[in-house]
Amino acid sequence: MDQYLPPAGRAGAAAPDEPGEYGTVFVDRRVIAFRAPALCALLTSIWQDNGSGMQARAIRFSTAQQMLHVEVEQAGRRLERQVLSSELLPLIIAYCIGARIGLPANSEKSVLITTGGAVLDCVLAHGGLPPFRRKRAHAARLMGSGIARASAMTTSAGKPSIRA
Repeated sequence: MDQYLPPAGRAGAAAPDEPGEYGTVFVDRRVIAFRAPALCALLTSIWQDNGSGMQARAIRFSTAQQMLHVEVEQAGRRLERQVLSSELLPLIIAYCIGARIGLPANSEKSVLITTGGAVLDCVLAHGGLPPFRRKRAHAARLMGSGIARASAMTTSAGKPSIRA
């Protein structure tokens, strides 16, 4: 447990802007898994968007080679296309951006092909904690205070004032 404590004679840890002397303080990780039907829809959406007209019909996963074997239909012909995990990464990121699926912008992203699908792994390693921002107490509001303000905005003749 002592290895996690700051050195004796020094109060507190490193400032958040400085790289931590203890290395990584905490890790923010997001993992999104895509099964075969989702990957078919994802690839078809991206390929239709870039004008190639290809449609993914079926997918086989090759975990040893980190590759997808995609059965593609283009202009009525059936082809098989191989997609490496390194080629799949930008396609998944583009789809997530287009579908408004939040991804941490500064994270390290990688794709792993498994027997059940493809997994997008986003990792952010932080050397210090971000500052904690407390909620501010709101000023108390009295009921009817808006009515008093509205009545104060009338002219001496009793007509409403245009000022806001």
